[in-house]
Amino acid sequence: MLYVPANVPRFVAKAPGAGADAIILDLEDSVPVAQKAAARDGLADAVATCRTGPSAVLVRINRPLRMAVRDIEAAIACGVDGILMTKAMDGGHVRLIAEVIDDLEGTTPRCVLLPLIESAAAIERMAEIGAASPRVAGLLVGAEDLAAEIGCTSDDEVMVAIKRRMAVAAAQAGVAAMGTLGSIADFRDQEKLRDVVARSRRAGFTGGSCIHPAVIPILNEGFAPSEKELDLARRQIAAAEAAEAEGRGSFEVDGRMVDEPILRRARRILASAR
Repeated sequence: MLYVPANVPRFVAKAPGAGADAIILDLEDSVPVAQKAAARDGLADAVATCRTGPSAVLVRINRPLRMAVRDIEAAIACGVDGILMTKAMDGGHVRLIAEVIDDLEGTTPRCVLLPLIESAAAIERMAEIGAASPRVAGLLVGAEDLAAEIGCTSDDEVMVAIKRRMAVAAAQAGVAAMGTLGSIADFRDQEKLRDVVARSRRAGFTGGSCIHPAVIPILNEGFAPSEKELDLARRQIAAAEAAEAEGRGSFEVDGRMVDEPILRRARRILASAR
């Protein structure tokens, strides 16, 4: 996912060709207070520009609630695919925002919610937040806001531990864990970026977000299954079908035992490729 300031037309114009799965038009931190109303008023044009490419279009909304509702009204009127919910507090907060979207979308719901965990109080409620509404598609940690409240740096091990907890909470809620275990702000150090993305995928994360287009190919490559993984997954599924016909629930592929937990991973890999 690529963050783009909704109030900067030249960045918006470049976004459709950046190769991201989703463009996040930001109405929050990247927009100065004095320009927030203008950014909201110009959202329809920004969304239309982003629709010229293949990416989904999401909007990151503001807090407090009075600003959030205005942002949601503008976003739903433009037919966006999703809302990044800033500073999610608990399940009740998510349900409140989902209710606003329900009221605006009517009988053809399509907009998903991605709550951001950005306060210390929300850490203990991550699974609750993820399971609060059918609209919730994933969870993210807002590292800078959360680190500022805790008093650590955004790349400290404290933040890594919280993000690992979020991956477990997302699994409990049945939604995607989004983000990376370390900073990817320095797009020039590609070796470090690849290492961070690889560690994040191993930890259960399924995708990440960035503020610079140069990072997108690294995210796409790092979170996508490799051809080697796909080949192994296909052979494991094929071997499972043969074993089932013989009444066996476990079997061997490439010298390693395979049973249902391994097959679940294989199915997940094939599904992510699709």
